[in-house]
Amino acid sequence: MKKLFTILTVVILTTTVSFAQFSAKAGLNMANVASNNDDADMSMKLGLIIGGNYAVEISDEMSLDLSLTFKQSGAKETSEFQGGSSEIKWSLNYLDVSPNLAYKVSDMLAFSVGPYLAYAISGNVKSETKITNGPTTETSESIKFGDGDDDDGIKALDFGINIGATYFINDMMNVSAGYALGLTNLIYVDDDMKDAYDAMNEDVPSLKNNGIYISFGYSFGG
Repeated sequence: MKKLFTILTVVILTTTVSFAQFSAKAGLNMANVASNNDDADMSMKLGLIIGGNYAVEISDEMSLDLSLTFKQSGAKETSEFQGGSSEIKWSLNYLDVSPNLAYKVSDMLAFSVGPYLAYAISGNVKSETKITNGPTTETSESIKFGDGDDDDGIKALDFGINIGATYFINDMMNVSAGYALGLTNLIYVDDDMKDAYDAMNEDVPSLKNNGIYISFGYSFGG
């Protein structure tokens, strides 16, 4: 899968350079993580998105949008206990490759859909525990991505679907918004773990990325 990610990245970069046309984009990702743990109170965490996009025109209305993006995902979990409260923030930094099919319904508006493949380049977990009328304890730890052997058992590779819309302010500027639905369980589950949960008649733990994003784009040439 890492080789596939590298190949897709090279194809996008090569295509962009070959046609010497691209647009830059920057914005916010209102990220969250879906969990099958009913006791987990997950909430949105803001992150940045910065990247480039190249649109290959298929017809007057349709294009293939190839993008390479740095995307900050993650989530925030808050909980209260007798005598205090705690907050945990997961930050996951991805390099995201997305080939999306866009359809223009007018000169000013287009809708898009397509898959994304993202690879985590870094991540960390920050926690803050507050004791009522007492001290506040803070910790921060980097996430070690892998299969659970000498790491944190969090997968580096994520796959999902993008659905979005773009409003063209003029020939050079646009605003995009959309939703990214992660389909990959970020928790690495081996056969032994699956058998253990099956024996307890419980579902294996699951964490999946999702997020609402909005970005401003500027086109260079075309």
